[in-house]
Amino acid sequence: MNKPPMVSPSSSSSAAPRPLHIVAVARHRLGRVLARLIPELAAEAHIELVGHAFDDAVAAVRALHARSPVDAVVAAGASGEWLRQHLDIPVAMVEVRGFDLMRALAAARAISPKVGLVSFDGPSEHLAQLDALFAMGIAQFSYRSPDDAPACVEALRAAGVGAVVAPGLVSDLAEQAGMASVLMYSDDAVRQALQDAVHLARHSRADRARHERLGTILGQLQDGVVAVDVRQRIEALNPVMADLLGAPVAELAGRVLSDVEPVLDLGATLLLRETPPEEVLQIGMRTLVVRRAPIVENGEVTGALLVCRDPAVIQRADRHLRANQRQRGAPARYRIEAFAGDSAPARRVRELAAQCAASDATVLVIGESGTGKELVAQGIHTASRRASQPFLAVNCAALSESLLESELFGYEEGAFTGARRGGKTGLIEAAHTGTLFLDEIGDMPLALQTRLLRVLQEREVLRLGATAPVPVDLRVIAATHADLAAQVERGLFRRDLYYRLAVLRIETPPLRERGGDIAALAASLLARRRGAAGVPAAPASAWLAALLELAAGYSWPGNVRELENLVERLLACHGYLSPAGRLDRDRLLEVFPECTQARPAPVRERLLKGARVAAERQRVREVLQSVQGDQNQACAILGISRSTLWRRLREEEPAA
Repeated sequence: MNKPPMVSPSSSSSAAPRPLHIVAVARHRLGRVLARLIPELAAEAHIELVGHAFDDAVAAVRALHARSPVDAVVAAGASGEWLRQHLDIPVAMVEVRGFDLMRALAAARAISPKVGLVSFDGPSEHLAQLDALFAMGIAQFSYRSPDDAPACVEALRAAGVGAVVAPGLVSDLAEQAGMASVLMYSDDAVRQALQDAVHLARHSRADRARHERLGTILGQLQDGVVAVDVRQRIEALNPVMADLLGAPVAELAGRVLSDVEPVLDLGATLLLRETPPEEVLQIGMRTLVVRRAPIVENGEVTGALLVCRDPAVIQRADRHLRANQRQRGAPARYRIEAFAGDSAPARRVRELAAQCAASDATVLVIGESGTGKELVAQGIHTASRRASQPFLAVNCAALSESLLESELFGYEEGAFTGARRGGKTGLIEAAHTGTLFLDEIGDMPLALQTRLLRVLQEREVLRLGATAPVPVDLRVIAATHADLAAQVERGLFRRDLYYRLAVLRIETPPLRERGGDIAALAASLLARRRGAAGVPAAPASAWLAALLELAAGYSWPGNVRELENLVERLLACHGYLSPAGRLDRDRLLEVFPECTQARPAPVRERLLKGARVAAERQRVREVLQSVQGDQNQACAILGISRSTLWRRLREEEPAA
């Protein structure tokens, strides 16, 4: 018999467990015995007696099961075997034990010397041998269905049987035909069958509960899941898998999976007892990622499991995770000490940031681009009481007004065309208990400035399309490279918001004002990046020293970010800068032309001319080497005359 497929139940109840439900199936004399003994187990189970047999009994039990799940059935004889074959409910059989049979035969022999024994499973060879040995005078008869019973009784009469030992139906028919009868089932055998039914019912109830719990779990999975036995017959599957296979769950239960969908064959998994790598398969018009695994119980393979996942689900989950990670923000990486440098301006920033971290007031960080404004904001957050809470950052200049509004404030489902199902949590709401960093606040549109001001004043946020505001507890740190005070005077920035933001103020100094820090910062950047570039420490330090010498007096308009870029360029071009293992200063000037801007114009022009001359001379030498010194061939390749070739070889770099 096939187990019912595992599916998610439609409902669940928190009420007290219902009593065990057992159905006893019997008619005639056995039915009367059951009716007499059933009350003995009233405290353990609710037992109903059904006076039917065979197909009628099957229909009656199914009808009762539809109203209230039947946990077990009690039956006997041929009708009991019939129920076992046609029901998915455990059946406890009233067994005819040896002592009971001998007692019944003895009772019949006391009535008549000619005894007939009727059974549904055919004559017993052992009893026939016993009868031949002791001349007990026992004639054996059998029947298979109720229709056979009258003919069996006629055969008993024709054989001259005076007393019959038989099941209930034949026993009653024999008495109606004038023959004495003894019921082959004793009270003890019936009582034991009822007790067996109680045990079966308890196991059945527990098994069904586990089955339903697993079905609930499978039903909630987005993946298609199917479990099969060792013959690949489907034992359990969820609705997603049924949909992939194109048939209802009930129709798929018990079918061979490889017959339903050959590409999902699990034969190799069952044979090899191992989990193969995931595969990408085409099932109909759908592409699926498939994973197979054997099911091992007590060291034996009892089946296999197959999981099908739609790549679109994987992609959606990946997008959701990445979007959620971005929305919640990466953890603050920097501490206040990360604003490195021994110059007075750098020490002042660290001291002031530490003071701001002790407060919960709004902070305005002002400074040129690349001076470390976000680093300072993260340092304040990590030193504050909110360090374990979210740190979320948004660049107010990088998004359009509508997009920035939805990012900051979020929206309800249906707030506008294309709004995400279920709505979206804005950054202000997501930063609850943490810190929100608003970079380039000076570029925030005036309309959003008004909404932000309300958040700072009322400490609550209203999503787009919502009617009820949500309270928030957050700290705001804003940063800008603009002169907000001047923007206020020009009407480009709200005065009230400016004063709300500038409760605490920190100005990050430009790199040109931190002259003493440049070499240390550059060395620190070089140390962090040198290993990834595969550059040894000694030459890298020498190249950096040459670069900083070249950049003496440079104004560093890009500040620390520009210094980072130059260090990256130095490492990326190290092979070109030292073709013979030694630094080529002409090439250094070629790779870093902006560093000459610190020199006076005449000197800068001579340096640049020297770099061009050096590059031309190097090109001539390389071509001559490639043609083994043939000047005519070299001139042809370079497209110059021999006099020009000679002049380039003789030219010297102008002095700086």
